[in-house]
Amino acid sequence: MVLRVLILLFIIVPSPAPLAAQFRLPVQLGELEQVASRDSNDAAAHFNLALGYWNAKRWEAVEHELRLAVTIEPQFAEGWLALSRLPFARRLGLWDDIAERRVPADLRQSVDEAYRLYQRALLINPLVDLRTEAAARPARSTYWMASEWLETLYDRFFGGFDDIETGNYAAAYNRFDRLVQEAPTRGDREALPEFVYYFRGLAAAHINRYDEAIADFERLLAKADERQSRDSLLYFIPVETNEYRYILGVLNHRAGHLSEAERYYRTALENDIGLYMAHARLATIAESKGDWPTAASERRAAVNANPDDPSLLLDLGRTLSAWGDFRAADEVLTQAVAANPRDSRGWYYLGIVQQQLNKKEEARAAFGRFVALAPSRYVRQVEDAKQRLAALR
Repeated sequence: MVLRVLILLFIIVPSPAPLAAQFRLPVQLGELEQVASRDSNDAAAHFNLALGYWNAKRWEAVEHELRLAVTIEPQFAEGWLALSRLPFARRLGLWDDIAERRVPADLRQSVDEAYRLYQRALLINPLVDLRTEAAARPARSTYWMASEWLETLYDRFFGGFDDIETGNYAAAYNRFDRLVQEAPTRGDREALPEFVYYFRGLAAAHINRYDEAIADFERLLAKADERQSRDSLLYFIPVETNEYRYILGVLNHRAGHLSEAERYYRTALENDIGLYMAHARLATIAESKGDWPTAASERRAAVNANPDDPSLLLDLGRTLSAWGDFRAADEVLTQAVAANPRDSRGWYYLGIVQQQLNKKEEARAAFGRFVALAPSRYVRQVEDAKQRLAALR
């Protein structure tokens, strides 16, 4: 019965109102501009400014600031997610175009890129903050406010999506879980649309209910393995089959099930050698065990899988430094700052390594560069760098 109602709702639901939610920002646009100008190398400042421009519908400025944010910090998942949703904010009807397979020819390339950017955000962090979604989707249609019965129907079947997109993950979990628990038989539960389990699992993970999340994603993986194609489902669940394995690795990792996490990461890599973040996460596990050779090997594998991301060089340099291989770390961090000089973190760690190697002039230059570039929120690191500069005189 639940399945029939859900399908019927998706068929008869009227076109939504042509409006989207706005971001709730703590300060005015002008102050966001001042902060981004003052902290011009702070990815977070540019991201916040992008959200301010988003509210003002200054779309070219939004894209500029978002691309600047992910250039400074290539592993900034929220930045990639916002970029992926920008075409939908600019044209709210694009959701219907995709669902009805009538995307205009001039927008197909933009939609394809949006899908790739969404995948990148999920690869970097499957638990990325999804509040950008609410600002890129049409607001609730007035149809659903026409009567108390319709409002109740909306809250029951669609309220969980609103909760996910506004960051109220506990409420989202309760709503999706109620849909599952109210299914009278096992067959009815099996017949529920997969997005119910996807979003219940996602919400569970966001509130640290990892065992429940793992169970839902294991179910989704089993179903995906049985199916020949997922094309019709990608509108609701933007995840390919192998990415379920990677997500299960992340969930087990967060739950502390390290052997299971490693197994899922390695299985995902066997199916897609381009999953560079699986290598990065395997490196993190190896570091937690003090297995520095494996950690360094996995960091190098991540760099090789995605040589266009200089932050992976930064991560490799930090791992080599922690291992005590300062010469190798010096070489790698020098490459990192050359590839992305606006990421001030690279200069800080390079200075530490060069200080360990007694390369005083180079260390002074690196720390000086860091102090000049560092965002104001790096208070502790800036103070440390200044103390190290004083010791190098």
